[in-house]
Amino acid sequence: MKLKWNIQTIGGFVLMGIGIIGLIGWGGIIGFFGYLFALIMIAFGYWLWITSDTTIKRVCSGLVMLAGAALIIFWLPKFISLVLAAAVIYIGWILVRIGQSQSYRYWK
Repeated sequence: MKLKWNIQTIGGFVLMGIGIIGLIGWGGIIGFFGYLFALIMIAFGYWLWITSDTTIKRVCSGLVMLAGAALIIFWLPKFISLVLAAAVIYIGWILVRIGQSQSYRYWK
């Protein structure tokens, strides 16, 4: 497929490049794995809470869930940067698609 080089295609590629750099540089990937780890901790703590038969197991499972919630709050800025970088990449992709469509008309 031959690319049509117009302002929307170039702008879309620039935005996608900024989004990828932001995804790496702003720590979005780290935030994703941090959130994933925190959600696994909360799920494990909840499972431990449901299957516990002693008070010490309930206390430990509550502490695990509390630590997971604290990690979610701690990694919130990184998660926001992940969402922003993904939005910039998506908008860039939309611009490239619009620039490559058959119905796109050049400015006169």
